Amino acid sequence: MIGLDKKTECANVFIVLADLYKQPTRDIWDEIQQQDLLKKLEEAVNELFNIDIFIVEVLPENYEEFRELYMGSIGSTQKKAALPIECLYKQWTLDDTCTLPFARDKGYILGDSALHINYLLDKLKIEIPVELQGMPDHLAILLELLAYFIENAPEHTAAEFLDDHFDWLDEFESQLADVTAHPFYQRLTKALVEIVNAQRNSCLKSFKS
Repeated sequence: MIGLDKKTECANVFIVLADLYKQPTRDIWDEIQQQDLLKKLEEAVNELFNIDIFIVEVLPENYEEFRELYMGSIGSTQKKAALPIECLYKQWTLDDTCTLPFARDKGYILGDSALHINYLLDKLKIEIPVELQGMPDHLAILLELLAYFIENAPEHTAAEFLDDHFDWLDEFESQLADVTAHPFYQRLTKALVEIVNAQRNSCLKSFKS
């Protein structure tokens, strides 16, 4: 069980993970290179969740390669990447009254999950980056919201959010294997699945105790 004094540390882990699913910037690359960001992430995950992750060793060699890998793996529809957007992996809507021809299909943006995240963002008065505003259920936004709930909401709220919005990661991880041979995002996502499960179990234990 993660104690109250560890909530900020847990939230910070998910903030760093969120940054790793955004388009790489020079600032994040400099932090990785000059401040050992990924090594610190590995150590924090081990300390907080007792999970060993190994992503430093598969980091691209330079900033340009990192940006190119992002676009080909998770950042561009033109390159047929595995986009980390929740509604793409779920039935577009569960509303039985919706008569749109694609209502029961997967692969469309701005479905039920996106509407729910937009509602939460509006209620919490949280703004998201311009480049992600058309995809509010992007994994980076979900992780930042999770960090917010861990630090500011009861444990059952974080657990419910995890249940509602992180049940598609296995399918996302599987698609990643089809679009890129480079192990960085595959290994990052495999680690994320383990971390999310550990966080959910911790929230439930705290809520029941």
